[in-house]
Amino acid sequence: MNVNKVTAAMLRKGQCPVMQRDMEAQIEKVDEESRIVTLSFSSEYEVERWGWVETLGHEEGECDLARINNKGPFLSDHNWNDQRGVIQKAWIEKGRGYAEIKMSRNPLGQQLLIDMQDEIRVNVSVGYRIHAAKLTREENDLDYYRVTHWEPLEISSVSVPADPTVGVGRNAETNDNPVKITTTEVRKMDDIEIQDNNAPDESADRSVSPETTNQTKREFAEPRKVKTAPEASDAQRIAETARQYGATDLGNSFIAKGRSYEEFNTALIRELHGKRKDPEAESTMINLDIGENELRKYSVINALRAVATGNFKKAGLEREVSEAIAKRVGRDADGIYLSYEAMGYGLRQMQLARMQSAGGAGKGAELVATELHAEMYIEALRAQAVVGQLGARMVSGLVGDVDIPKQNGSATFYWVEEDGAATDSDLSFTTVQLRPKTLATAVPITRRIMNQSTPDIEALVMADIMRGQSLGLDQGALYGSGIGNEPTGIANTSGIGAIAFATPNSPTWAETVAFETDVAEANADANTMAYLMRPSLRGKLKTTEKASGTGQFIWQNGRVNDYNAAVTTQMNAGQMLFGDFSQALIGLWGALDVVPDRATKVASGGLVMRLFQDADVAVRHPQAFCLGE
Repeated sequence: MNVNKVTAAMLRKGQCPVMQRDMEAQIEKVDEESRIVTLSFSSEYEVERWGWVETLGHEEGECDLARINNKGPFLSDHNWNDQRGVIQKAWIEKGRGYAEIKMSRNPLGQQLLIDMQDEIRVNVSVGYRIHAAKLTREENDLDYYRVTHWEPLEISSVSVPADPTVGVGRNAETNDNPVKITTTEVRKMDDIEIQDNNAPDESADRSVSPETTNQTKREFAEPRKVKTAPEASDAQRIAETARQYGATDLGNSFIAKGRSYEEFNTALIRELHGKRKDPEAESTMINLDIGENELRKYSVINALRAVATGNFKKAGLEREVSEAIAKRVGRDADGIYLSYEAMGYGLRQMQLARMQSAGGAGKGAELVATELHAEMYIEALRAQAVVGQLGARMVSGLVGDVDIPKQNGSATFYWVEEDGAATDSDLSFTTVQLRPKTLATAVPITRRIMNQSTPDIEALVMADIMRGQSLGLDQGALYGSGIGNEPTGIANTSGIGAIAFATPNSPTWAETVAFETDVAEANADANTMAYLMRPSLRGKLKTTEKASGTGQFIWQNGRVNDYNAAVTTQMNAGQMLFGDFSQALIGLWGALDVVPDRATKVASGGLVMRLFQDADVAVRHPQAFCLGE
């Protein structure tokens, strides 16, 4: 459930952003031939916001449908760049909003039409703007408002729970009984009208104007001129943002072409969304749509301290988030679930703070939409894991066993005479399997750190958690044995190529080039291929000439044989791995479960946090890799 962070005070001041509310669609009719879907998108159920309860009015004149009746968009997940259809007409009937939608002919539109018809995608959400509201009553420290003038802007198909009262920040059920309006006091506030219904009966017709109500008048002072640090250049901003999101290739391309930061910004957002829409990398991350105020308050240190001591008095939010995650995954945490969504928000705030201190105030904050906070953490994790840096795909938010298809063999081609028949290609398909296995890592935390709650300490702990995860994923992706609970890593995958070095730990130029030849002969070469080795082998290649007396060394400027090259101490000594790392898949299930180990560091008063994450590794096309030693 997407619950906008709008307080009653913001409502009274007319500071409402575009709002959203979700419901289970009542699909009245699906005409597959004409691609027209008729559904309901709004009703008068009460929704608890931050300190107030909202009811959308559906009486005559309360809902302005002019905008969506002018070919308004039907979107996927409120993404304005992902339109799946057009609203042909919308109307109000018996306290509900209805719409007739024509779905797009493109594959995404067709797929959504099928999913709606098969009752797979049954939830809708409306994005709207409030223009006027009326205070109807006060009850249990909550103000109840009826929105008497609102304007739908778009309708979206969403993959969220249909129950509008479920979600972080919702602690009490709202009353479904109709609200009886008795008295009215009207005040004008900017472009929003708030009608107060709590005045005594004898003042039912009294009105208060802005001139006589000082507290309703807002004045804005002239902004102060503050000296700011020099603006970072577009190239610098692109490079910094690309590094943060593991999109260096995209960033380098835009820098080389002299493109603007805004153009790069748009392209990066499209790429991030594209990763979510890619069937092979679609994220079903546990995204609770936590409000920004709650995201700001969420503390990893609070969660760890509470689970270590068993005292959740100061970690109510963190406990509530963990319980919400447990409901989603269908399993209680052994300790406490950490929210990737909240940690992703924390990463975003830290990056923003660094950019502000560097003179790029506000730059990059616009990159991450609220619904991408969880994905942002996964992207940062992928960028820290060396296999992720080289292109390995992380498939997050998995549920159950996953089989990903792969094609064996290739299509055949023939030149034929006019009216001649082509020979059919006999294509065979198999699957690579991802099965949840538990990755356990340990993060030691001292007593002094446990007693701190500063942003720097939060950043330090999150960095330790991410480092532990990334090292574990690297080890599994590279050398997992495939025995017991271990995944099968690239080096132990059947079918990869092999190169034997004539002299151990000293590959020659010819042997280095042989990696490329081996992969190319298997029709698996790609521009994204890279070399991976230990730092000691890098040192050897930096001092080994391609040919004697040329002064040209095998490792130059971070590249080997004109391909990217990377190092990690996770690689075995004397071994070198080459290939298209995008053929390696890393699957993540559920959430990060943290269990305190109080025994290991009991003497020093600290503790060790044991982190458990269900994960697996699979290689889609083994012939895309070659291992040498």
